[in-house]
Amino acid sequence: MNRFFAATIVGVIVSAASMVAAQTTAPAPMIDLTNAPAPLFDDPITHGGTDPFVIWNPGKSEWFMYYTQRRATMANPNGVDWVHGTAIALATSPDGIHWTYAGTCKGDHDLTDPLAAKGAGQEPGVTWWAPCFLWQGNVLHMWVVQVDGVYTNWSGQRNILHFTSDDGVNWKYLSTAALSSTRVIDPTVFRVGDLWYMVYKDESRGSHTFVSQSSDLENWTNAHQAGPDGSQEAPFVFRWRDKWWLIVDGRGLRIYNSDNGIDGFKYITTILADRDGTRERDNNVGHHPGIVIQGPSGNEQCIVYYFTEFNRHAYIQIAELEMGTDGKPFCNRNKYAPATQPSK
Repeated sequence: MNRFFAATIVGVIVSAASMVAAQTTAPAPMIDLTNAPAPLFDDPITHGGTDPFVIWNPGKSEWFMYYTQRRATMANPNGVDWVHGTAIALATSPDGIHWTYAGTCKGDHDLTDPLAAKGAGQEPGVTWWAPCFLWQGNVLHMWVVQVDGVYTNWSGQRNILHFTSDDGVNWKYLSTAALSSTRVIDPTVFRVGDLWYMVYKDESRGSHTFVSQSSDLENWTNAHQAGPDGSQEAPFVFRWRDKWWLIVDGRGLRIYNSDNGIDGFKYITTILADRDGTRERDNNVGHHPGIVIQGPSGNEQCIVYYFTEFNRHAYIQIAELEMGTDGKPFCNRNKYAPATQPSK
């Protein structure tokens, strides 16, 4: 994941800021935002698709979008139990724009059927949230949050579990990451130099962004606060225009940069904080970003997948992060709307 956007891997997704080319046999096509529909994707089962993470699957010659499948249409929800008991769902696309629902991730450790697990909450089952992914050779790695039950409030233990897969659909549990606490969510894994890093939200430490490091993707050490201010979630580190960036969900999508990509992140700007979208189901605050970097080194295009929410229902959207003349990133979510949207 960290090959600094060499021209030979143009179009390969950034998983937490590192450019790991999964395989080279089926290079990723460029994603053309010009006629992207809005909403980009609406989960057809529960209408609760959140926390999108998009990555190219060369073996399938398709873009894969993983997301948390919230139970938004659940009848008679009890507190926030509708945000628990969730599976990790998958949609596929030949172009990163037109998506088809492909079911949920299958695997051991209660991944296949979270509601069938015993769990420790008020209701049966466990919960899966907000995965991240990267390729190492022909193996796809997933780190995903497991809440130990289905709760009606925001309680329970929350850990980040490591799975691997050969096809991106069927998963084998490897380990549970030992991080800064057992109240951690929203991982993103990336590489700087010879080490791997994971950024995540630690709810027991003021919901700050924390970072841990690893030499083998299994054993995580040196947990410390990454530096950003305030309560936030869904941290995603990426390399773009020869700089390291961190984007988080917190009163809009807040953007920071860092000299080393590990810590010392300084606030730069906020995007998607206003309800100014003119596209369908896009006139609300943007949440939980997933980043794709594409294009030639030095002039990469940065694509942001995110979700908006209306009365529990969630909709996945897409926009472009651009660099302003003042050196600050900006995002015009209406750049390709409504004139460029296909007629209905």
